[in-house]
Amino acid sequence: MDQQRKHSRIEFETDVELIIDGKSQSGRTINISQGGILIDTTPLPEFGQKLILKIELPGVNKISEISTIVRWNNKVQIGLQFEQLRPIEVWAINKLSRK
Repeated sequence: MDQQRKHSRIEFETDVELIIDGKSQSGRTINISQGGILIDTTPLPEFGQKLILKIELPGVNKISEISTIVRWNNKVQIGLQFEQLRPIEVWAINKLSRK
């Protein structure tokens, strides 16, 4: 079955912090889009769990804190859907796609 995505994925690797139930956990991004992000991390949060993603995006002067929800996980990765991006974050992700 082919997956049809609304947003194109962009390869983007950087360290991130995940805030899960008030606890901090590190991770590393694999790719990003306007809709979400793929991250290597352990332990894995559960499907449907909400968490905060702290990420440094190019061109943004401070670390972005983005509300997300876990849409899938496997043994080492999670797929997070962004709940809402600020205009500066949308701009930064668009800038990545033009590199």
